[in-house]
Amino acid sequence: MTSLKEVQSKESQHPKQGRVFRSKKKKIGLDGTNIRSAKFALIPVFVLLFLFLGLPVINSIQLSFSRWGGLGPLEPVGFQNYTDLFADEQMRYSSRITVLYAFSVAIGVVAIATVLAAAVSASVRGHKIYKVIWFFPGIAPPTAVAIFWSSGFQPETGIVNTILGKIGLGGDHAWLASSETALYPVIFVGIWSAVGFAFLVILGAIEQIPISVREAATVDGANIRQQFFKITLPLIRPVMLIMLTLQIIWTFNGFTVVWAMTTGGPADSTSILPILAYKEAFRFGRFGTAAAMAVIAGIFLMIIGSIGIRLSRSEQR
Repeated sequence: MTSLKEVQSKESQHPKQGRVFRSKKKKIGLDGTNIRSAKFALIPVFVLLFLFLGLPVINSIQLSFSRWGGLGPLEPVGFQNYTDLFADEQMRYSSRITVLYAFSVAIGVVAIATVLAAAVSASVRGHKIYKVIWFFPGIAPPTAVAIFWSSGFQPETGIVNTILGKIGLGGDHAWLASSETALYPVIFVGIWSAVGFAFLVILGAIEQIPISVREAATVDGANIRQQFFKITLPLIRPVMLIMLTLQIIWTFNGFTVVWAMTTGGPADSTSILPILAYKEAFRFGRFGTAAAMAVIAGIFLMIIGSIGIRLSRSEQR
């Protein structure tokens, strides 16, 4: 084997070859000019991010400290919008409803997606067909989903009451017309429309588990249930935590499905924060209050996101 000293002596005897070798080595990486060019090429990206993300956030924060009805200049009011919100009973009620809705949908989505992914990964036939079937609800337009399930939950003609009547559980439930039950259909539709994407993500995580690990567990006498709880779940838990965090954030900001199904009613029983902010801004003209709601929700979701990332990293370790 040639030593490092022999290579250096050969380079000294043939300086041109050494220079050629070094020049080729230099071309592999980025020199100072290329790095500066790469940074310069990223400037339009950061400008667009600032215009479409940073600037609206700054404007919302500024608006949250002001009173504005849609016309005229902003009237600074300090923390008045925030103090009014924290003292408002409707704000506290909508916050509880939103947290319940977001966490219920997120937990339901991740749980169902995990079970479906484990079942599909264990089957051989129809593997790709199952992927398409379960992902299909996720690509349907939210408004179309809301209209479809609104008719499905109708008291007399809906498919839900028809099925319940067939199995003897009563077929006359006014799901969307009662403040006691209106949130349940909304949660169901939220889970139904989001489970497909989570299913694909978790299925991908399961398929990344080495086959040798499962084969070793089978040789040791572990059955399917034991393999699922002792091997599959611990290995995909970081992905599940990230998916749970993302689903909470997405559902928390959801507006279209809930608005199309109930418009926040009846009796504000499904008035989640995005709907309450919409009404404050475009029905009552209190844009500053709506902006303060958005800022509070953004801070809460940042906390949720940081907790989810930390938990996922701790699981990976």
